[in-house]
Order: sequence, then C-alpha cells, then structure tokens
Amino acid sequence: MNKHKKSKLVKIARLCAVVFVFCSLVLARQSSPSAHAAPLPPRTPIHPPIPPTASQPDTTSAIVDTPLSLPGLSAVVIVGPIDGDTGSWTLSEISNAESTASQLEAYGVNVQRFYTPNNNWSQITQAAAGAHFLIYRGHGVYWTSPPSPDVGGFYLKDQFISPDQIRQDLDLATHAIVMLYGCFTAGSSSSDDYGIDFTEARRRVAQYSDPFLDIDAAGYYANWYGSAFRVFVDNLFSGQTLESAYQSYFDFNASTAVQTTHPDHPGNTMWLDKDYWSGRWEYNNAFVGLADATLLDLFAPPALGQLPAEIAFYYSIPEQRFLAAGAYLDIVNVGNELPLDWTIDTEGEWFDTTPSAGQSPGTLSITPDSFDPFNPGAFTGSVTITVVDPQSVAGNPQTVDLSLHVVSTEFQEIYIPLVVSQR
Repeated sequence: MNKHKKSKLVKIARLCAVVFVFCSLVLARQSSPSAHAAPLPPRTPIHPPIPPTASQPDTTSAIVDTPLSLPGLSAVVIVGPIDGDTGSWTLSEISNAESTASQLEAYGVNVQRFYTPNNNWSQITQAAAGAHFLIYRGHGVYWTSPPSPDVGGFYLKDQFISPDQIRQDLDLATHAIVMLYGCFTAGSSSSDDYGIDFTEARRRVAQYSDPFLDIDAAGYYANWYGSAFRVFVDNLFSGQTLESAYQSYFDFNASTAVQTTHPDHPGNTMWLDKDYWSGRWEYNNAFVGLADATLLDLFAPPALGQLPAEIAFYYSIPEQRFLAAGAYLDIVNVGNELPLDWTIDTEGEWFDTTPSAGQSPGTLSITPDSFDPFNPGAFTGSVTITVVDPQSVAGNPQTVDLSLHVVSTEFQEIYIPLVVSQR
C-alpha cells in the first residue's frame, strides 16, 4: 500500500471515530431523563399571564337565588407576591381573590385568607386541614429548563412550594375543589417564546394538577380571568356539575376546547381551551376532575338513614315458631360515602343484638330470646344506634322500637307477614 493511500485511510478512520463519539453522545443525551430539561433552582416567569383588556368580561355578580345548602364547608384563599407585597399587580390579584372569598362566604363557607406577605406555608397547611376549597393566585413555578419545563407548586413570600410538598403537607377534604391562576396552570406561560401546542399544554396541566389529584381532589380549575373563580363558585353552588360549571363560563369555546383525560389519573376528565391573542394561541382555560359530580355529591353531610321506626316479632304457641325469627338492620351513610363508626344501646331483656358496635356499611342483627314460649303476652324494648365518628351526622342517633307478641293462635288465622314499619 502506498504512503498516500495509507494516509487517506487513517484520516477516514479518525473521522469515523469522531462521528461515532458524537452520535453516542447525542443518543445518550436523548435517552437521559434530564435530556430535555436541565435542573434549575425553582423560578417563576417575570409576570403571570394576563388577558387583553378588550376581552375582559363584565365583573358584576349576584348570589345564586337558591344555592345548595352545604353546612360546614371551609376554604383557604392564597395570594402570592407578584410585583412585591404591595405592587399594583399583587393588589389586583388580592382584589380578585377577595371577590371569590366573599362569594364563598355568601354561601356559608368558612374562609381563611393568606394574602402576601402573610402566607406562611406552615400556617396554610394547618388552615387547609379538611378544607373543601383551595384558591391560589400568583406566579406559576417551573423547576427545569424551558421550553418544556417541569412545572407545579406555589410561590409564596420568599418561599417556593413544590408539588411533593403539596402531596406531603396538604390534608384537604376528600374531593376538594382547587382553583389556580398563574403561568403554566392552564398550559401557556408569559415566558413562552412561541405558542405551545396541545401536547405541551396537556403535559403542563397534567403536572400542575397531579399533586392535587394524588391527594384526592375532585376538581382542578385554571383560568386567566380575574372573575373566573367567583363565577365557577356560583355555578357550583347553583347545582351544576364540575364540568358544566367550567363550560358555563364565557371563556369556554366549544370550537377551540379539546376534551381528553389526565394521563396519570384517567378517571378524571381534562378540558383544555385556548384563545388567539397577540398573534398566537394561548392555552388559558383548563379543567381536570370528576366531570359529572356536583357539590352535593361531593360534600353532602353524612346522615344516618334507612332505619325502620319499629320492628314487631310474632311467636305462635301452638306452632312453636316465629313468624320471623330475626331482623337485620342495614346501617348506612345516606349522605355521602364516608364510613360511620357506630355503637348501640338497648332497652329490654328478651332479645339479643350482634354486634354491639361497627362501621357503616354494616348490619345489626336482632334476635328474640329469653321469653316464655308457652305464656301469651307482649314485650317491648328498643335499640338505639348512635354514630360516634364523625361528630356531626344528620339523623343521629336513631331509635328503633321493638315488640314481641307471644300469641295462642296460629299465624294463618290472624296475622300477615308484615312486621316492619318504616319511618
């Protein structure tokens, strides 16, 4: 092989090696979890999203004429610093939050406010224990590099709250309703250099809503308009479903909205809607949740029910038998799905009950016993079912009157088999 040809082959080999190393690095970067988003300290965009002034809706509102009656509900309303604690934008969002808070109070909801600078996370988590509504207005947060950053959480006074902190620290009521205003919460962000597509909007909304769904929230609303949350509250207390409360707001457009499901919580419907503002599409109106549920479905107070007013037993001396040898009471919560812990008290010594305590749904057995089966007579007694947890339960306690009739005749001559009378 001549010297010139050998030199040329060496150069080709070196070039192939360089290409191989370069391709290897590219493939490794593409397969790496951090390939698309380098870790960053948590950040917020420069400012939250804002609709064009010309598109602002009428902000007047009236209380629903006949709202749902749901005593005992509570809410936490949070506003983070946007342009400082007293900047005009912050004060504007405090005003929007206060409008929603006042509307909730008009429906009997107990509201605790945490407006910057008074929004310490520890105090918020204490107040949010068992809360049925959580409202946040402020900066959205991103945790990795754009253009497809990991997003989620709150920005409070000098403190970022991560999605994992939400999962670990918040103990909202089961089926709580969450409403968030901030970049990324509905998809788009003021920091986007271009209009994002549906796939990216869905990813962001899924990330932002995920920690709340993980702690059993039933509804997640995100919208850029200052009046949106107050109107959503009105719609919900009028008896609308979570989905229809979202669709009834003026900003919902059936021609631009797309329905899908949450990728990690497929039982939850997801709606993403957008507007064409300033030369590009902005995803600014989102809903995730149990589409067909109403507040009454989610927050109806527990109630002890479906128990009879009385039970009558009959025993025939000639036939030496009962018309019905026992009775079974189904103890259920007819108000909502929460279990009821119950105990019983009895009056009368001629019957037995099993068990003496339990949890709904459960069954209480009542059996006549300890009576003279040869002497006619009538015996009375009662069993009282008392729910001991939770503390506030409608229809609690309830007493079922009992009677035993020992008769000297055969059943077919006098009695018909109707032994239980309902309330």
